[in-house]
Amino acid sequence: MTSDEEVRRISRRLRDVVEPLAANVYFAPEAQENYKALGLSYIPSYFRSRSACMGDVTGEVVVAAFGVFNPAIVLPAVQEGRTVAVDHILDARERGAIAALSRVLEGVPDDASRATELLRRAGDACTCEGHPIYAGLRSLGFPGEPMGDLWRAADLLREHRGDSHIIAWTSHDVDAVEVTLLTELWWRMPLNSYVATRGWTPDEIDAGIGRLVDRGLVEGDEFTAAGEQLRASIEEATDRQERRVVEALGADADELLDMLEPWAKAVVASGGYPADPSALTRP
Repeated sequence: MTSDEEVRRISRRLRDVVEPLAANVYFAPEAQENYKALGLSYIPSYFRSRSACMGDVTGEVVVAAFGVFNPAIVLPAVQEGRTVAVDHILDARERGAIAALSRVLEGVPDDASRATELLRRAGDACTCEGHPIYAGLRSLGFPGEPMGDLWRAADLLREHRGDSHIIAWTSHDVDAVEVTLLTELWWRMPLNSYVATRGWTPDEIDAGIGRLVDRGLVEGDEFTAAGEQLRASIEEATDRQERRVVEALGADADELLDMLEPWAKAVVASGGYPADPSALTRP
């Protein structure tokens, strides 16, 4: 049986290299142009394009599945996004992702087929319970095109860990504002420097900070020892849910990570993802 330490090491490094490859689509001008042609601006297109794998779902479902966003911005954005058919937004997303990655990586990398094979092996080992976005992506199948298949395989693993993370933090009795504030400190960012991007108001953020202070998790603008321990426990609970991924890769895990790392760094260097995740997250 794979040790907890190995699950942690592999799953966290995989998180860091998969993230830019999968999430480049949210920053890609090619995707944004496709959404614009469908009549959607950035925020409605983000919620509609990412959730469409689950079908024509309501805003409330998106709030539940995405976890950290303020319902006050999600509900109207999804309502607007639903004016575009699921098939059309999924097609726009896929075409945008393929075009952007092909541009950044200057075509299909030589090792793309092998990387896709390993990513798919890992993704196929996962199960759907408690993982709605992963399950939705799995229902779509694969594009059947080399770059599209690589992207879809990366996106499946990205969203599986994301779903696992929501399970983890909700089980630790923190809410969406609180976990985002704790994550800022986990990322070594200043407190209250990122949480507003999830749509929360100053009053809601201040109330969240107050709750963390009252629980002894934050003091001033920093973690307490208890706060850092709780946030570490959330990440460890997320790691444990990725055991099937790590065990499916087995001895091939480091081969996959070594292939993906330069591609992920190329995406970051191109501006296709805001920052190198490995520089933000703790080992």
